Amino acid sequence: MRHVLATVLLGVGVTSCATQERPPDASPAPEAPQVEVQRGAAVYYASRFHGRRTASGVRLDNTAMVAAHPSLPFGCVVGVTSLRDGRSMDVKIIDRGPSPSGQRRGIVIDVSQGAARELGFLGRGTAEVELRIPTRCRTGKAD
Repeated sequence: MRHVLATVLLGVGVTSCATQERPPDASPAPEAPQVEVQRGAAVYYASRFHGRRTASGVRLDNTAMVAAHPSLPFGCVVGVTSLRDGRSMDVKIIDRGPSPSGQRRGIVIDVSQGAARELGFLGRGTAEVELRIPTRCRTGKAD
């Protein structure tokens, strides 16, 4: 009888050990990147806009890495990647645009000529791009 009782108790102990949950890992799971992706066309500012005041009050420097977006807060830094060749860079939002007619044509961002040069489309006038917008820009905390 003792032998049977010991076997039953041992069996219960083994099963309870087998089903026991493991403690959680000490390291937390990596957070997903906090970005929103937007795709569409990019165009660049004409030379005549160099030095003019933008909607933010800053004068446009067509050699700087800056851009216009219809809704992102001024100061937000957005990643822009050319879908043609993968060239990528960051631009700072300082102006409003593209125009409503441009938006209807699928234009999502106006960049400076310097940014267009870096992205490889200065001579072509337009490029298909992907924007990586930090979620903090959507919450109004651009800086």
